[in-house]
Amino acid sequence: MTVRTEKVRTGTFQQFKDYTLAVARGERKVDPNEPKIWIESRDAQAGAETAIQFTSLEAGAKLLSAKNRELLRLIVTREPRSVSELADMAHRAPQNVQRTLQRLSAAGIVSLTPGEGRAVRPTVTARKVHIEIDLALDT
Repeated sequence: MTVRTEKVRTGTFQQFKDYTLAVARGERKVDPNEPKIWIESRDAQAGAETAIQFTSLEAGAKLLSAKNRELLRLIVTREPRSVSELADMAHRAPQNVQRTLQRLSAAGIVSLTPGEGRAVRPTVTARKVHIEIDLALDT
């Protein structure tokens, strides 16, 4: 999976909508240095963070597959205390869940923090992901 880091903007969906509508109405010009990816954080605090921009739509789709979104839902709703507990909830092998969580963590979607003993506790850090695709560019 090839990825490159890029600035993203974190904010609420309403902020994203207001920004987009202002650009569409011509009230605001888009600066080429502005973030092109918006993430709605779980606590809805606005700010700028660094995240992953996928070099292909397929790589992003693979990371956000139905199975991986189900893992994210389990983390949010059941709040597992460890990767092993999450793997049991998801009926998946712990090593596969760990590998998936590492990728989601690299993308800024999941945070992995020390838990009890040697356990690592997963936490979802992004509530929504908004993706911008420039159809005119072939990259």
